[in-house]
Formats: sequence, structure tokens, C-alpha cells
Amino acid sequence: MVRVEFHPEFTSQYVPMCADSEHMELAGEITQLLDALERHGHDIEGEAPDDPSHPIVASRLATFALRRTPPTNFTPHARTPPVIRIPYVWFVDITTNDELAVIMLMGDKAELKNHWYPAKVKHIEDVLVPGWERNHPTHRAVVRRTR
Repeated sequence: MVRVEFHPEFTSQYVPMCADSEHMELAGEITQLLDALERHGHDIEGEAPDDPSHPIVASRLATFALRRTPPTNFTPHARTPPVIRIPYVWFVDITTNDELAVIMLMGDKAELKNHWYPAKVKHIEDVLVPGWERNHPTHRAVVRRTR
């Protein structure tokens, strides 16, 4: 099991969705992805079309996005919009050296396609990660390894 925590920005998006009967199926699919990350950690990350998590290469941090669509093992019926992406960043707890994933936010990239990512990466790196590290002084975001 991997330690997974939720940034308040993600929580503010996810909790109302779970309480809305109109979005119950979508909330269930997102929950399946969150559970998969917690159960499998890095093993769900890859670049194949059906991998449930892909790296966000524009980020300087170890940032990945859970993917509702196209269908994955965890969301096999997700064939239509919304095209939800759920970025998360890997952190290390410097007191224990344990790794944890922090779910940052979620959004629908259907309209903007890959142009959705730059503004989200900037927001994550400039606002969300620094705020998380201030509120969790033992957590440090992992810088992505370059080749």
C-alpha cells in the first residue's frame, strides 16, 4: 500500500462530486483510480494507451496524472467525455524517508486537449506544492529525474 494524501484543492472538487447523485458514476470511476494508486503505486504508471497513469513530462517534479479515459483496467467503461485528469506529485517524508503521493487537483481536458497541462503544471509547481510543503514541513516534492 502506498500512502496517498489529498491536497485541499482536490478535496474541494472531489467531495461535492461524490455527494451529487448526477455525478455518482464519475465519482465512482475516480475513486477506483485513487484506490488503484494506493494499492499499486508506481506500478500503474506508464506510457501505454491503457495505463491508468502517465507522467506529466512538462513538470520538473515527479508529477503524474491518473486518467479516466481512455478506458483502463480500473475504468473499463470510461469511453466518453469528460476526459478527467487527476495530477499527483510524489513526495518524500524526510523524517521516515517514506514516499507518498499527493493528489493535487482534477479537471476535464476534453476541450483543451494537451493544452490543458501547462497552466495546471504551473499552478501545481508555483502554488500547490509550495503550500503543501509549508503545511507539511517534513514533505519534500521529488524532482523528476532527467535522462
